[in-house]
Amino acid sequence: MGKRIAIISVIILVCGLAIMGYVLQQGRKSLFTDPYRAISKGACIVIESVDLQSFMNSLTTGKGLFGEAGKIKEFDSFNRMLKYLTDQLNKPGVKKLLNDGSAIISFHLAKNGKLQPLLSMTVPGEIRYRQIKEILRSSGIKGVIESKLSGNSVLKIPFKVNSVNDTAYISLKSGLMLCSSSEELIEEAHVQMDRENDVRELPGFSRVLLASGKNEDKIFVIFANLPQLFKSVLEREGQGLAEKIAKLAGTAEGDIYINEDGLVLSGYTESEDSLEFLYRYKFLPPREFHTYKILPSSTVLFETLVLPAESLGNKFDNTLSREVVDLAVKLKEFTGEEITRAYIDIKDRPVGDNTLIIYELINRVQAEQLFLEELGTKCEIFYFEPDDQIKIPVYKIPFKGLTRVLLPGFAPEFDDSYFVFYDNFMITGSSFVTISRLLYDNLLNKTLANDLTYRDFESTLPSRAGYFFYCVPSRITDYLAGFLNDDIINALKSNRNSLNKIQAAGYQFASSNGMIYNSLSIRFKEEAREESTTEWETLLDTTASIKPFFFTNHTTGAKEIFIQDMKNNTYLINAAGRVLWKVLVKERIIGTIYMIDYFRNGKYQLLFSGRNFIHLLDRNGNYIERYPVKLRSPATNSIALIDYDNNLNYRLFIAGEDKMIYSYDKTGNVVKGWKPFMTTGYVKAEISYFKVSGKDYLVASDENSVFFLDRTGNKRLNLKEPVTKAGGSAMRLIPGSEPYVMCTSPDGTVQQIYFDGNVKKFNLKKFSGDHSFDIFDVDGDGFGEYIFIDKGKLYLYDHDRSEMFTREFGSVKLGGPINFIFSASDRKTGVFDVNKNLIYLIGKNGETMNGFPLRGASMFSIGKLSDKSGYHLIVGGTDRFLYNYKIDTEIK
Repeated sequence: MGKRIAIISVIILVCGLAIMGYVLQQGRKSLFTDPYRAISKGACIVIESVDLQSFMNSLTTGKGLFGEAGKIKEFDSFNRMLKYLTDQLNKPGVKKLLNDGSAIISFHLAKNGKLQPLLSMTVPGEIRYRQIKEILRSSGIKGVIESKLSGNSVLKIPFKVNSVNDTAYISLKSGLMLCSSSEELIEEAHVQMDRENDVRELPGFSRVLLASGKNEDKIFVIFANLPQLFKSVLEREGQGLAEKIAKLAGTAEGDIYINEDGLVLSGYTESEDSLEFLYRYKFLPPREFHTYKILPSSTVLFETLVLPAESLGNKFDNTLSREVVDLAVKLKEFTGEEITRAYIDIKDRPVGDNTLIIYELINRVQAEQLFLEELGTKCEIFYFEPDDQIKIPVYKIPFKGLTRVLLPGFAPEFDDSYFVFYDNFMITGSSFVTISRLLYDNLLNKTLANDLTYRDFESTLPSRAGYFFYCVPSRITDYLAGFLNDDIINALKSNRNSLNKIQAAGYQFASSNGMIYNSLSIRFKEEAREESTTEWETLLDTTASIKPFFFTNHTTGAKEIFIQDMKNNTYLINAAGRVLWKVLVKERIIGTIYMIDYFRNGKYQLLFSGRNFIHLLDRNGNYIERYPVKLRSPATNSIALIDYDNNLNYRLFIAGEDKMIYSYDKTGNVVKGWKPFMTTGYVKAEISYFKVSGKDYLVASDENSVFFLDRTGNKRLNLKEPVTKAGGSAMRLIPGSEPYVMCTSPDGTVQQIYFDGNVKKFNLKKFSGDHSFDIFDVDGDGFGEYIFIDKGKLYLYDHDRSEMFTREFGSVKLGGPINFIFSASDRKTGVFDVNKNLIYLIGKNGETMNGFPLRGASMFSIGKLSDKSGYHLIVGGTDRFLYNYKIDTEIK
């Protein structure tokens, strides 16, 4: 029953969209006429509009949800007709037909199984057929024919939309104007107006109408009249679902709210028959649901409901084993009020394996203990082990059917042979892989509760409910394929780009005022929802603030990831994505992070600096003694770590706001042999170190000059002409028989600084002062190429100074370049598009690497997480997650 309920909910969602598009017109209440009088009890859907013209315009603006629907080819003919009718309503002459009364549009099922609309609206008392014909002619509509239909006058208006000929019929009777493209509906409406009852006499209709918004457009659904409609879209195996739709309730109503972010319907459902499914929910108090907090963000469909107290009956399916019945009866004592069925999108996995059923528990410890006592050695135990510290048992039992006992009809075909107890829930499924996915995503906090798209959707619905259904329409087509016919499924697949813009859709209800209050929400964004291609995503408190750093676990040799977020929390995350620790430091990390062996015992620590301190953390997130070390002056650049003789006798160099360059030893003491060097301006770039011909050179640059210093802080080299380094330029040593240091000036001039003080300069192109520069052997030929980034473009020049390519990214602000060597012949340049939050790897000819661009909102790092794994790209996202992409280094 549960699976059927979910499918019915999906169908109602989809059809609700289509029906909303079918809409025709509006009106306002009159003291003398009642447009409902013309609507028979055979109507499936009824729409009442308080302002027909505005309503039609909201559907045909070309924006938002309905604007996107207008791009779908299967709706093309209908959308053209809808736009045609709206254009007619907007003509000045047609406005004369509109009166201060409601306009009712009802949809009736024709013999061919399709819906046909009927418009019933009040018109001013002086309007006659002659005035209507004049209004139509003045609006450019010609060929109006007046004839008789069962003794009543009718206007026939032939028209053509999208090369299709059709006829509209208009009739006046008792102050109402009736309009339809079906002659039979017009005739039926005439007869209906002479009857004593109308659609409002159907079960529950009048009551939900009375509870609806007085000044809102609204839609009514009559469940008893829907089965034939749904039979036309269901596969033969799902035909039984159509009959169950009739038994859901009597009538449902929703006030209509449309904006560019989607559609919300909210109103009441009435069920007067105790045999109807929703009847029981009139008396169940609503509650806050909890299961969504453990559902992975890859969940693309779930339904949660309050577990009825009487769900466990005395009669059980005789096909079930005695063991499962006994287990269910005993576990019932520990189950809470909430049960959830979830479908998780796991690529290349069978649809049937990706479903889980989750029970909230009153006492998880006692429930698991009872489970083990009852089954003993009968169950097989597997373990979820994402790393060497986590080990969660998953039980496989030799029978299935627990759900069929605890809630008959909820999931009759479900294979619940795998069990796990997690948090305060019992989770069952047919696949160890799917259960592991839920456990793993919870380990990373990658759940719906932390998913920004889900939270945005959830905000459109009440916080308490008795039933909640949620889905991501673009990602459930494989699931729906078991129920909908091939034509519908093929249409959904061919319009996936449009479906991707529907971020989420859902429906919930709760008991209220002796009825059921229901809400349906469809969330739309012009930017399509993207499917994640990451291996894992780990939640941080806020977005990442620095470039991720690969740290080596000295015990296992595996790589771990060090990162800081915008709240200055630092994290160490293992290769499985699990947060090993989180430590708040006093400030934002600036620049480079180093891995050092402080105690010279093969164990590593993390060294970095901020504006006011030098920090040194061990692998457990604890500060080494005396750290953090207060700087003599607030820093203007990031710390530089130098080990002159590779003997772990580290020297730390950092420049201050007092324009002095300081040197510290690893314990945080000022180096005694160093004389702080004063610059004329602020040193913002990290100090570089080069060893040439046995001599040490410390190179610092401020806004005006470049300084070459020795180990004591004295000038080692005087340049024979002025050199100024651009803020975004790297400082690189070019080896050879006559080595030199290369950097660019603020205008992009390439400067070669030799160790005899000579300087050579040349220009490749005029660049702005905001450019970035580096030199890198992109093609592996042994010679470095010149790489520039400026004003949204990447430039590459060969060592002979010829241009190799220019690559434009369509965005002014780019980060990089970051250079990567994957092998002797495989080298790439990384670029970060700051405005669009995209990252690229570019090859030697300007091509984008396979799988790129990728989503990312920070500078990124690439490395191997283990000797066995390939390359992984680690980057922060806009949604507070740290992303791990496994990358293919091939070019598209």
